[in-house]
Amino acid sequence: MRRQGVPHRINGPTLAFLLALVLVASGCGNFDVIRDIRELPQNHFAYLPWDNDGRLRVDKDWQEEMKERYLENHFLPWRGEAPRVTSDEVKAAWLPFVPDPDDGSRSARRRRSRIRRAAANTGLHNYPNASQPGITTATVHLRHLPIAVPPADAPGRPGRRDPLDKLQVSSVPPGTPVHIYHFSKDGVWALVETGFARGWTKRKGLAAVDPDFMHRWERGPQAVIVRDKTPLRRRDGRFLYRAPLGALFPMATAPGEKLEVYAPVRGKRGGVRIHTAVLPGEAAVFPLPLTDANLATLGNELIREPYGWGGMNGRRDCSAMIRDLLAPFGIWLPRHSADQAREGGTFIDLTGLATAEKKRLIVDRGIPYLTLLWLKGHIMLYIGSPSGEPLVFHNFWSVRTISAAGRPGRKVVGRAAITTLYPGREFNGAADPEGPYLAYLQGMTLIGPVIVAKLEN
Repeated sequence: MRRQGVPHRINGPTLAFLLALVLVASGCGNFDVIRDIRELPQNHFAYLPWDNDGRLRVDKDWQEEMKERYLENHFLPWRGEAPRVTSDEVKAAWLPFVPDPDDGSRSARRRRSRIRRAAANTGLHNYPNASQPGITTATVHLRHLPIAVPPADAPGRPGRRDPLDKLQVSSVPPGTPVHIYHFSKDGVWALVETGFARGWTKRKGLAAVDPDFMHRWERGPQAVIVRDKTPLRRRDGRFLYRAPLGALFPMATAPGEKLEVYAPVRGKRGGVRIHTAVLPGEAAVFPLPLTDANLATLGNELIREPYGWGGMNGRRDCSAMIRDLLAPFGIWLPRHSADQAREGGTFIDLTGLATAEKKRLIVDRGIPYLTLLWLKGHIMLYIGSPSGEPLVFHNFWSVRTISAAGRPGRKVVGRAAITTLYPGREFNGAADPEGPYLAYLQGMTLIGPVIVAKLEN
């Protein structure tokens, strides 16, 4: 037995093993650092296109117009009385995940069984069976089916959950307006619509609201969270929940005073209760002025954040990261990458163009931090071309690799990072000279008006 007060000496191999164990447990293990991440500054202040003089990147009237559009979409679920989708469309959301009936493997049988039970629990034969405006009182997760786990284990990894659980639709922060249109047969789940996504979520994370509450909530002014995972506490110090960057709450104090907001919680009978939460320096009046310094500060809040498909484990995927980054400025984007590209601004079709032409268009017409670059299944934020090479900020899971023997593979990155359009090219050599993105880009989207300084060049 080791004597009290005498430190235990750990030898080198044991220390190395313990360190590796800590890294794996913390989510930092088994991730490869590609050359782009090693060599490019992972700090948004290094890419400010102009001197940091605090001037607005856009016209103030335009940003005010965007704010009104944002709030209109944010509160849209409270306007509806009937769901925007049919029961057949609800069913269609999970059909791609049903295994081929001819597949007799154990994993396929297990997945079919889980999906069959969850589908039966939807009770869609009497859809919709509710119509109730509500609000989230915690961070909730929207699913294609009322089931909290993936339909099957990760391929080839018995007992290990798939990190890309495709039944996950999106996470939704506390304080988000929703409309409840249907309850599952067991009463545990609710099918809801938000302004940006729809899906099944646990009923315990929702509260019903009435017209008086909705009027009070919409009246504003609104405060926006500018530090990710900010803890909201009552005046007596009691913890309520954490709010992600971009979450909105009505202000309980006048601008200029110590910032307090109204925070919703679920009452005992499912109705909403309101608490006042203190936010010392963790939020700002909505919208946040669109300046270089604010863009860089918020970008640095999200850089290196671990990847999470559909908001799993409190993390973000590519489209969620960009949506949350621009939300504090009053810029509304849909939830999914293809919708962001098509609806986020002026879309420029890049299909059919040579890679050199795509790069020229990005460098010539791209507006740093206000341009989206999209390919099927992925979206990135263009942040400039300081050396003539387009750089992007994105959250991505992995990059393709090709071994010396020509075998394809992948290196997991699993985080938000600043890269070129060729991340991981050092692992592909001449086999994939255009990298994983440039050759496959299908469009670029210009958000907002042309910047005055861009016209002066």
